[in-house]
Amino acid sequence: MAPLAAGSAALVGAGEAFAQPSKADEAKSRYMKGVELHEEGDFQAALIEFRRSYELVPNYHVLYNIGQEYFQLGDYSNALRTFEQYLADGGKRIQPERQTEVNGYLDKLRGRIATVNVKINVEGAELRVDDQVNSSPIPGPVVVSAGKRRFEVSKQGYRTIKRTEELAGQETKELVFDLQPETMITNGDNKQIIVVGGGTPPPDDGPPIGPIVGWSITGALAIGAGVFGGIALSNQSSLDELKREPGHTEAELDDAASNARAMAIATDVFIGAAVIGAGLSTYFTIDAVISSDKKDTTKGEAKPTAKVSFGPGSVGVSGSF
Repeated sequence: MAPLAAGSAALVGAGEAFAQPSKADEAKSRYMKGVELHEEGDFQAALIEFRRSYELVPNYHVLYNIGQEYFQLGDYSNALRTFEQYLADGGKRIQPERQTEVNGYLDKLRGRIATVNVKINVEGAELRVDDQVNSSPIPGPVVVSAGKRRFEVSKQGYRTIKRTEELAGQETKELVFDLQPETMITNGDNKQIIVVGGGTPPPDDGPPIGPIVGWSITGALAIGAGVFGGIALSNQSSLDELKREPGHTEAELDDAASNARAMAIATDVFIGAAVIGAGLSTYFTIDAVISSDKKDTTKGEAKPTAKVSFGPGSVGVSGSF
């Protein structure tokens, strides 16, 4: 069978399509524009013009032109339906030669479509095939063009399912879509979360404990360092005063020096502990931020590491964050 012609000879004449005087001028104008676009090879634009013309004036002649554009665009399922409607609406008014031609197209098209038996667990769901709303009753067979087809099933209150299937010509395949209900809840941070499956919403983790405890301890150590530092300065001042005043025994001076030295050591200990606490608190804070981000992004990122080191008269914290 010869393929569809690309020129105007394959198109129904505008005079035949709009023979009745009641046809709108816009419908005829769009039809003629479709003829011109078809001759230029712009089949998508031609299809739109022919469909607009048919919407304005539902004349069965235009269905022939629409079917041709679908064929040229590789939309075999719509081409099949359109040619079948053309034969049904035209009936005996169609010339025998044209009927033979269209039946030849139908034979070719039937080898380029697939049948999909769609099953959806929820009534009233919408099925889209290649972004077009399906008009076939569900459940039931859906005729689609062979090739890779995009299926989308949706219903308000349920999570949308999208799937791509590869279908061969004259193949019959069953597709099952199990829609899951979704519930919108608001957590403690006033963030909306969609819970799929209608189960119990995920618990709110609340603020991270590690950074809170760490910074609290660090603050307490810093206060302690300040208190002992003040006492150390007071003891040192008392020692200096005793040294300037005559009449004090060596034992009194040794005792005052010991007290000043003890407070200075305690102050250094608290300062060092506060520095370590600040380092560890920083580690826990960064770790909490990364852990929180992982809930919304890809897992597998490296966790921060920290190392505390001691030296003569110094305390250090190093690591990667």
